[in-house]
Amino acid sequence: MSDSITTERKYTEVDSKKILASIDQLNSGLTSQEKETKQILGEIYSIVIALDYVEKAYLRDLVSSSQYTNSVNKLLAQYKTYLGNEEVRKAFVDLDHFKRKYDIVASNAITRLERGIPITVEHAIVDAQDTGDTTISHNSAQRKGGYNGKDVAEATGNFITVMDALKLNYKAKDQLHPLLAELLLSINKVTQSDFEHRKELVNWIIKINKMRVEDTLSDNEIRELLFDLDLAYKSFYSLLE
Repeated sequence: MSDSITTERKYTEVDSKKILASIDQLNSGLTSQEKETKQILGEIYSIVIALDYVEKAYLRDLVSSSQYTNSVNKLLAQYKTYLGNEEVRKAFVDLDHFKRKYDIVASNAITRLERGIPITVEHAIVDAQDTGDTTISHNSAQRKGGYNGKDVAEATGNFITVMDALKLNYKAKDQLHPLLAELLLSINKVTQSDFEHRKELVNWIIKINKMRVEDTLSDNEIRELLFDLDLAYKSFYSLLE
């Protein structure tokens, strides 16, 4: 029995050495930067696959909304961080190119990466336990004007922050997307009602997320976004009355 185990270990060690030798051969002739880029592309591939599993788990009701939201936000943050590397971004090209090059079949993950926010944030889905109440009583409290003052103040402040940022000539993806995502998240804490012009905010977040890092909004687009923000803010405020 012990001889069999020893023989198996020897074969395993031989196989491991072969795999390591193959990896070394693939990496031979690459610069340190090229090796790092290749490794990070592998990490991005893993993120796409992991994100697809999380999306499917949520759709099958295997995880709660809060667990799903936390996981997706973490994966999206890692994805954006890796693509902050200029060399990686050049090799990555764009999501469609990356998907085709590595034959990735993960439609749920691709959709989420394109939209840039969890589905719970996009559609204002909150677990009953996250609100500290049942859905029925939460909605009833909203109809009676029982909104949390702190949450309302946070959402109002975020509306003002985004509009001020645009007036200060913020127009790049990495400047605007985090602010708009934070705004939508804060709105969802106040209400899960699909009030008028909320959809326009979601559309802007998705549009900006699809921009390349070097792209910026035009002056006309900034004016349109400010206009939609103002309408959404007025609708949000009317909801609270």
